[in-house]
Amino acid sequence: MRILYVEDNAPNFQLVQRILGHDGHEVIHAPDGTAALVEARKQRLDLVLMDLGLPGMDGYETARQLRELPGTANLPIAALTASVRDADRARAQAEGFAGFIEKPFRMDKLRKEVQRLLPK
Repeated sequence: MRILYVEDNAPNFQLVQRILGHDGHEVIHAPDGTAALVEARKQRLDLVLMDLGLPGMDGYETARQLRELPGTANLPIAALTASVRDADRARAQAEGFAGFIEKPFRMDKLRKEVQRLLPK
């Protein structure tokens, strides 16, 4: 499966790429919202992992714009954030995120959530 990870922290991306790549997934990096939109226009994606605290266009706005692109309205997007208050979860759910992954994340929880969100 093809997963886009929108993350401005390169070491975080490299870790997730190594773990999910080992599971057989292709993990594509976008360091910001603009790059995420470019990647989504170039190729079909199965899942997006979205850091909410991106520089410039935040993860919420990036997700809104992603959903407006042709063929992405039903693309599952998981929010990744270090801000884990109940209000943060509620906002992510209200904004249409299909999943919520706390940072720093445990690899077993990340894998479980990715498997839950990927199309069967």
